[in-house]
Amino acid sequence: MPRHIDQDRRRTEIAEAVWRLVVREGVSAVSLRTVAAEAGLVLGSLRHSFPTKADLLAYSMELVHERVQERVRRHLGVRDARALARAVLLEVLPLDEERRTELRVNLALVVESPAHPRLAELAGAAQTALAQMCRDLCGHLGSAGLLHPSRDVALEGARLHALLDGTALHLLLDPAAVPSAEQLVEAHLRELATPSPEAGPASGAARR
Repeated sequence: MPRHIDQDRRRTEIAEAVWRLVVREGVSAVSLRTVAAEAGLVLGSLRHSFPTKADLLAYSMELVHERVQERVRRHLGVRDARALARAVLLEVLPLDEERRTELRVNLALVVESPAHPRLAELAGAAQTALAQMCRDLCGHLGSAGLLHPSRDVALEGARLHALLDGTALHLLLDPAAVPSAEQLVEAHLRELATPSPEAGPASGAARR
């Protein structure tokens, strides 16, 4: 067991070394040799955990996704549907340096994905999971009476996903926008309880 824990810790430390290189110099600076130097390891030791650069990049992206999922899971016991949605959505946004680093790394690796099938697979799975999470949150709001019956769950989930993506990029370029980003999420969640602008006067129940 200790050996397994040590191996997991070493893999995490190596991935974090990749993150530092990507943020500081870009993905082009990543190689087995440069990552070994950044992590303070001999090359042979690094190769034992990650035989190829592709393995390094894939695990580095996986670790980003795992960290986000861990933070989201901490809020799953929140009973109030709107408070739960707010907490979960804010965990996905780059509201501090840790999350900004994760987003920078993830975006840089997404750009590399055409040349790395595993990165493309991971990026696609993450986007699918995020889209499903947004739809699930809207469905949960609907069950709690916090999504107006005139609003379609699938459409509102897609809108929420787009809001997250746009706000995340905005924050990455302008970290000082954190207060307004939090207000934007809160305002959007409250707006979901009001009639849809597209709904006619005799709108029926939300389509799910």
